[in-house]
Amino acid sequence: MTPFELPELEQTVGDLVLDLLRARNEHPELVLSDPQDARGEVSSNAVRVTQHYTVALLAYGFSPDQQELQEAADWFASPFPSDLHKRIDPVEMNRLEALLSLRPSSESVLPRLEQLARQRMADDYFDIGGAPAFDTLWAIKVMAQARDMGVLNGIMAEDTLRDWAARMVEVNHRDKDLALALHLRYELKSKLTPTQQKKYVEKLINIAESSGGFWGLAQDMRGLAESMQRGQLTADQIADHREIFREMIISTCYVIENMMPMVEAYPQIEPVLRRAMELWWNVFSGSSAVNTLRVLFPNPYDYLLIVCRTLVSVRAFVGQPLINWVGMYFHRKLASQQTRPVEPPDTESIRRALKNWIRVDLDKAPEPLRLGMSDSNVVRIHPFIANPMQTEDDSFKLNIPNADSLVVKYGPIEEIDLERDNYARLPVGIRDCFVNIPQPSYIDPERRRAFVIMADLNRYRTLSDALVKVPQIYDALALELGPFLLRVHHGDGRARRYVQEGLLLQLYLLPMQQHIRRVFNYMLENRLLDVDDKLKYADQLQRSLLDRVGSLVRYQLELENFPIACMHGDLHSRNIMVRRMKRRQEGEGEVDFKLIDLEKFRRSGDAALDAGELLVDLEILRATRNNDPARDPHAALIHAVQQTYTDFAAEREDKTFAIRMQLGQARSLIRIAKGRTKQGELSLKESRKGPAIRVAFDILEFAEQALAHLDAVVGALGQ
Repeated sequence: MTPFELPELEQTVGDLVLDLLRARNEHPELVLSDPQDARGEVSSNAVRVTQHYTVALLAYGFSPDQQELQEAADWFASPFPSDLHKRIDPVEMNRLEALLSLRPSSESVLPRLEQLARQRMADDYFDIGGAPAFDTLWAIKVMAQARDMGVLNGIMAEDTLRDWAARMVEVNHRDKDLALALHLRYELKSKLTPTQQKKYVEKLINIAESSGGFWGLAQDMRGLAESMQRGQLTADQIADHREIFREMIISTCYVIENMMPMVEAYPQIEPVLRRAMELWWNVFSGSSAVNTLRVLFPNPYDYLLIVCRTLVSVRAFVGQPLINWVGMYFHRKLASQQTRPVEPPDTESIRRALKNWIRVDLDKAPEPLRLGMSDSNVVRIHPFIANPMQTEDDSFKLNIPNADSLVVKYGPIEEIDLERDNYARLPVGIRDCFVNIPQPSYIDPERRRAFVIMADLNRYRTLSDALVKVPQIYDALALELGPFLLRVHHGDGRARRYVQEGLLLQLYLLPMQQHIRRVFNYMLENRLLDVDDKLKYADQLQRSLLDRVGSLVRYQLELENFPIACMHGDLHSRNIMVRRMKRRQEGEGEVDFKLIDLEKFRRSGDAALDAGELLVDLEILRATRNNDPARDPHAALIHAVQQTYTDFAAEREDKTFAIRMQLGQARSLIRIAKGRTKQGELSLKESRKGPAIRVAFDILEFAEQALAHLDAVVGALGQ
């Protein structure tokens, strides 16, 4: 086998491409999806996946005039600017990349490029909504792509492009981004300097050698790579670390894609690229490639990204369009297919008749359970299933064990899918801490909503409710809630791992910045603070909040040095279900806990964020219920939670935990304020300005409290 060949290439690539072409029908929510609403908006996930889908088809060997890619170009060619999109954000960048590849002559390309140029900040970095270094690297890549397509139109001078490509190599990047920076520098200047070659090419080589042959993998997770080398990688092992494994494979594919064109000039990197490609290829190649990858990545979003990036990296590795290798495979596959037995057409009709024959209804109207910050709804239902042979007699109602009442959760398909996927990612050791999330029972394709039927936790109460109505449980809650939460944070209980680069930005700084803008836009644009003093105060408060968030970027490296933990991500008293156990066995507690709402769950998160969210929620409940301080269960629980996390931080030698917990409290208050804007906007739509103004004043109070926490954080870091 030569260095640029792969075993079973024809069948493996052929099956992957066939499955990718089926993705539009199998996953219409991710590939060329229909709009989610009447405004024509589509999900950011769909834009990203469809862009990768087009890049993979181009790598396979499709030309832009093929039907599949023409339809994709039509889908991407939305007008710009529009009411929805006036700035270039990650969604618009993906659209722009796709159009430059498929239809650079589109009339919406130039306005996007011009707006991208306007988002170059005073320090010369670009602002697209992420980390400045990556945003700038991405902008240079797109500008270079526009130059290659002949549509840059003087928006950025070629000398400036080349200078920026040289500068971006010197910036501290993640593995895959460093490879892109080197590729751009090489393409735009035709070579690397001797210093760049020695420092950065060798850096990528050293990273791979120290990480078991891959990129994008933390040193404490090297066991994943070693298992792959030995051919002992198991689905269970991946399930415990699926996010980490996905990032490792995607990073490795990007490095191969960007560095393979440089192998002739810098042959020292070729053995490392070959080793990485072969290690990954050997995991799934052969007749069961599609099934293997679907088992490793059950989430369709992950699966499609992995397939697309793998195809692109293989194209770079073999050095020619993949269609040259596998074109005949499809003909042979068609010729070898045998005619499948076809069911008589009446069989399906009989199935439908049987379903219609069974009498299924609701015994009473659905009972709303809560309205949270997400777009999902939760109701309790009482199913009525009757014997169809006795349709007039309700006494023939059929009883399903443990289903006198059920819970239905429904909302946008993406939200429900995310919650199911997060449940699948739960470490086995803590899965019983969460309510079971089954597959969707029904999907409404027109409204794009998924409905999930779950067991009704009717013997449980929310923690919020229990703190009011179940006084006999107060002492047990203060004693047992902390250990339960720590069990969740420990996850599978394996070796301690430290934070991934950029996690602080993802979890805290970017969400706060986005929520602050949303909150103050609501107040100021709707002119809900007519008094001049209040308008000036609100403007100054917004500036102070953004200033504190901006100043925390300077301390990012210091704050990111902490051990990661499983994180619920939305931990408040309505998402903690409690039940008092009637019989206590030896070693058992008095309270049984269940967590619900997994939309924000992360295996690699920060326990301090959960702690901050819960403390803010309990403080708000305590303030609104005005209990006697000496007998206030909220105060006792707050004290117990604080002590639990103080001990947790000490045990893990997490020196900045208390600071991050303050940061989590600030983030939670700002998020609560953002959630209140929904109520205010609804009041404005109904022409009820009074309630909307009251919401604005509530928001100011939350913002003031958040600023106090941020001041404490900045003060602690500045000592």
